[in-house]
This record gives sequence, C-alpha cells and structure tokens, in this order.
Amino acid sequence: MNQEETRYWPRVGLYVTRKTANEFISRMGNTGNVLDDDLEEFVQNTTPDPMYLTAEVEELFNSEYESQDITPDNKAILELMQFESKKKEFILQHKGDGMTLQEAKDAYKVELDKKVFNALPESSQKRVLELKEKNEAEEE
Repeated sequence: MNQEETRYWPRVGLYVTRKTANEFISRMGNTGNVLDDDLEEFVQNTTPDPMYLTAEVEELFNSEYESQDITPDNKAILELMQFESKKKEFILQHKGDGMTLQEAKDAYKVELDKKVFNALPESSQKRVLELKEKNEAEEE
C-alpha cells in the first residue's frame, strides 16, 4: 500500500484504507455494554453516528498523508492478528513435523497464549501468573 491509499485514523490507532475504514464503521454499531466503574454496572456503549464517522474518514483521505507512530498496544494487536491469520499454516507445519493434528492445535494454542501474555502490561502479567498459581493450587 502506498501513501495515497492509507491514512492514520486516530480513532482506531491504525493505518487504514478506505475499505478497512468502512469495515470499522460497519462494526462500530451501537451495540454491547461496557462496565462503568463509577456505577458498578454495565451501561450501553455509545459510538458516533456512522455518517459522522464516514465524514471523518473522508476528511482523512482529503488531507495530506501524515506519518504517525503506532502505539505498542496496537503493534501487539497487529502481530497477534498476523499470527492468527496463519493458524492453518502453523498447524500444518507442525503436523508435517510429526505431530498429530491435536498436538499441532495444542502447540498453536500454547504459542498464541505466550504471545498474548507477552503483549500484556507487566501488572497484568503478574495478575495472570497469580491466577494461574491459584488455579494450580486448587487442582492439587
């Protein structure tokens, strides 16, 4: 993709094409609930009107290309998406190396879990390890 085809969309924190921006808009429907910590209850998530988002994207593409840094969190998400997109290739490769299909699927899950864990902030990693230790202690 070249600079004419992509723009950095701050709302999603990623570079998008017009097509991917429109896909984001179609998925940003006003659905689902989020936990409001102040109210300690789930509330309806609000998103801007699709027409507003479409106008925002048009403004992005009518403006000059500007290079932006992608946040580490978004880089991690992109790397995980890339890994997941190659799931079949990963499993078939491991199966070709002598694993059973189930062993290859299990190896994929282990690798995915490692990648997700490594993408977490340190405080979340500590919490995951604590929960894992607690679960292991309860199983004994």
